[in-house]
Amino acid sequence: MRHSRLKICFGIGALLFMSFSIADEVPPGFTTAPISDIQQTRQHRFAATVISQNETQLASELAATVLSVHVRPGDRVSQGQTLVSLDCRDAEDHLKLLKSRLSETQASLTQAQRLANRLSALRERQLTDNLSAEDAQSEVSRQQARLAAINTEIQLAQRQIDRCVVTAPFEAAITEQHAGVGERTMPGSLLLSLQQLSDAEIEVTLPVNRFDLQQGIKAEFEFNNSRTPVELIRQSPIIDARSRSQKAWFRAPESVTIGSSGTLILTEKQAFIPAEFIVSRSGELGIFLLQENNPIFHVLPNAQEGRPHPIPTELENAQIVIQGQQWLQVGSSE
Repeated sequence: MRHSRLKICFGIGALLFMSFSIADEVPPGFTTAPISDIQQTRQHRFAATVISQNETQLASELAATVLSVHVRPGDRVSQGQTLVSLDCRDAEDHLKLLKSRLSETQASLTQAQRLANRLSALRERQLTDNLSAEDAQSEVSRQQARLAAINTEIQLAQRQIDRCVVTAPFEAAITEQHAGVGERTMPGSLLLSLQQLSDAEIEVTLPVNRFDLQQGIKAEFEFNNSRTPVELIRQSPIIDARSRSQKAWFRAPESVTIGSSGTLILTEKQAFIPAEFIVSRSGELGIFLLQENNPIFHVLPNAQEGRPHPIPTELENAQIVIQGQQWLQVGSSE
C-alpha cells in the first residue's frame, strides 16, 4: 500500500510538472508597428572639404605708385569695395589733354562742315568747280575720323583711371598683402590675395558608378555634430583610373567656414526590412503582417537569411509584427 501511494503521488507530481511546462510553451502575444517605423536605409559616409570657388591674386594693371592699401590680411570685404588706391595723376593729365584735343577737333569739324555746305550750294549754281566741293567734303571726313579716334583714346584713358582704384570682384577674405604704400608697381605686379566667401562648395571623392546622384540619393553634410541637407552642383565627367573614383561638388551651407572638413552622408532611397524581423516558415523566408487583426505570413521572394530585404512597394503602408513573430506559425491567429 505504501508503495502504491508513492507511485500515485509521483504520478500526480509528474502531471503537474508537465502541465506547467506546457503552459510555459504557450506562444506569447505579438506586437506590431507600421513598416515605415522600423525600416532601414543604407548610408554611406565620405570625407569632404568645404572649398572656395575662387582664390584670386589681384595685380596692378598699370605702372603707378601705391597711394594707400585700405585692407589688411584677415579682413572680410564685400563685392565692389575699394581695396587699393594707386597714383593716377599721369592718367588724369592725359585724359585732360585728350579732352582739349577733342574740343579742337570738334571745332575743326564744324568749320569743315560749314565750308563743305557752302561749296556744295555754289556747285549746284555752277559758281564753283567740283574739285573744290569734293576737297571740302574730304576734309569733313578726315575731321570725323580724328574725332572718332580721340573719343576712343578718351575711353582708353578713362579705363586707365578706373584701374587706379582696385576693388573686390566678389565677397571675400583677404589672405595676403603683396605691396605696400609708396611701392612702385608695374603691370602684373601682385597687390593682394583673396579668397571668395560666397557660394562655397563641398568637394568629395566618390567611387565610380556607385551612386546615382541625380535621383534617389539624399545628401547631408555633417559638421560639428550637426547635419545639413545639401544640393548637388555638378559631378566631374573625368574618372581617376588609378583609384576608380570621381569628384563631386555640393552647395555648402553658409554657416560652415571655408576650409572646414566634415563628412558627406549619402542615404539611398531604397528602404529595407531589418533582418531581425524576417523568419523562416516551411522553408521560405518572410515576415508576419497584421491583416484584419490576424498575423499573416508574407513570403519575401529572394530574401536571404540574416540580411535586410528591400521593402516591396505594396507593403509600404503595412503593419508588421515586430515582437513575438518567432512563435507565430503560418495560419496562426494568436
